Formats: sequence, C-alpha cells, structure tokens
Amino acid sequence: MPRPETIFNILVVEDEWLIAMDMQMMIEDQGHRVIGPANNVATALELIENDEVDAAFLDINLGSETSFPIAEKLAASAVPLAFISAYAKNEIPQQFHQFVLLPKPITPHLLTRQLGKMLGKKM
Repeated sequence: MPRPETIFNILVVEDEWLIAMDMQMMIEDQGHRVIGPANNVATALELIENDEVDAAFLDINLGSETSFPIAEKLAASAVPLAFISAYAKNEIPQQFHQFVLLPKPITPHLLTRQLGKMLGKKM
C-alpha cells in the first residue's frame, strides 16, 4: 500500500492486548502513527494531553470502566472518533449516538474505510 502524504496520529483504546496489537498493525500498515494503545481511561487521557490526536478508535468496555470520558474529551476538541464494540447502539447512552459504532472484532477493510472517513475531515 502506498504511504500517505500526511502521517496522522491515531489513538487506540482497547483493553484486550491481542486486539489492540492487531489494530495497531492495521493502522501502521496504512502509514499512520498509533498513539497508545491505551487499556484504561487514565492512560488514554494522559496520552491525549501529551500527544496530538487526529482520530481515535475506542473500545467501549474497558474492564471495570467505559471509554465515555475519553469520548467526551476528544469530542470537546473536535477529534473524530469511532467506537468499536460488541454493544448495540441502544446499549450506549444517547449522547454518544452521534459517533460511529463498529462491530468487534473489526476487520481491516472496515477499519480502513472508517479511518479514511475520519481523516477525510482533516485533509
């Protein structure tokens, strides 16, 4: 795959190590830089404070917590994001229905397509 002209920083928040590594490889294969992966809210918020984030993929369920505080922080900064989860749309709070909800496990095709949509807003 040809390298993009611009390398974007993509935040990955996922508490399952194998899935996080798989997503990281998919994103890096497209020539972008992965911020994280973070496996909890505190780590993700710290990464957001220390790095420029151009887009994000967030697993909703992070063990004993959810990624909703991360989504709120990113949305406040107009960072495009997508949730990746086995949850159905009606299982997440209404305030987060504006964000894309992708099925878990995510396929390379679906991740690539969604990443293109999110980054298209920044190009």
